[in-house]
Amino acid sequence: MKYPFEATIFLLLFSCSHKDTSEQKAAVYKDSVATRFFRRTSGWIASDGALSVALADRRTLWLMGDSHIDDYDSATGTIPCLFQVRNAALLQPANSWSRADTETLTGDGPGIKSLFKTKADDNYWFWPGNGIQLKDTVYIYCSELKREGEGTFGFSGTGKDVWAKMKFPEMYVAGYDTLPDFDGIHFGAGFIKDENSGYVYAYGQKLIPMAGESEVYLARFSEDNPGLPWEYWNGSDWNKNVADVAPVGRAAVSPHISKVNGKYLLLSTQLSVACDQGKEIYASVSEHPAGPFPEKEELCTIDDTLQGHYPFFYSVAAHPQFLEGDTPDSNGDEELLITF
Repeated sequence: MKYPFEATIFLLLFSCSHKDTSEQKAAVYKDSVATRFFRRTSGWIASDGALSVALADRRTLWLMGDSHIDDYDSATGTIPCLFQVRNAALLQPANSWSRADTETLTGDGPGIKSLFKTKADDNYWFWPGNGIQLKDTVYIYCSELKREGEGTFGFSGTGKDVWAKMKFPEMYVAGYDTLPDFDGIHFGAGFIKDENSGYVYAYGQKLIPMAGESEVYLARFSEDNPGLPWEYWNGSDWNKNVADVAPVGRAAVSPHISKVNGKYLLLSTQLSVACDQGKEIYASVSEHPAGPFPEKEELCTIDDTLQGHYPFFYSVAAHPQFLEGDTPDSNGDEELLITF
């Protein structure tokens, strides 16, 4: 949960580890090993995102949004305010938290050299959501954005989301598949493979206007053919009409869903679109993929400040692949790594 650099960077990434104590209370501490892993002076430098895909060979693919690449100024300890690419990735070796052994993945252009890109026009771009490996392909849910208006929030979604496909184990971008119209739901909040049914559960979210919260939805698709029509949970059964989908839970913003020790973990954050607007990370746990997810509970409060101000923060994510002995800074217990 420390800053990747000194208090000079524009985009921040933190990490923490969570464990259950003997009193069954949530214990959260800053993980120095994972935080140092993201403190870099070459290749990928800083970004938002930090969603991870556990690969079959125990490597981890870290998916990043707007990213700074090779722009660290060692003389001043700073980076420019403007990033170079709209998305990028880090390929982490198995059983290693070595920065030197981790590969930065970007694209070849034309224009902005984002890893995932289908248009030469840089007024359009993708921000990656979560992903999942199915056989020899890694599928990454990408939302298409376009420039609209001015300023920091001068953009909007196009409604044309895609699967970006990466070839495993080589890990190059192999192509794109257009996803169906999900009626305004962003289904990149988490993917969980159900080994018994052959389906992949896909979690989506839609912001509730003026509420500072999101509704969470559930769909599923075939592990063998993600291109087949999806099915949506309507509250009691599955059907193929997205208009009938019913929420399985309610969260704060930036919801992320993963499966941890046989249970379904829903993380979210307090609304934060500027400094000092939010500090809380919330959690809710269900025994079943379709919930019910109980009322969110506070998991932790970030305590990092810069010149007396709390940072703009979002994009919380859990990384269960590091539960089994690979958790950095482990205290000898089973711990869950969380980044935001």
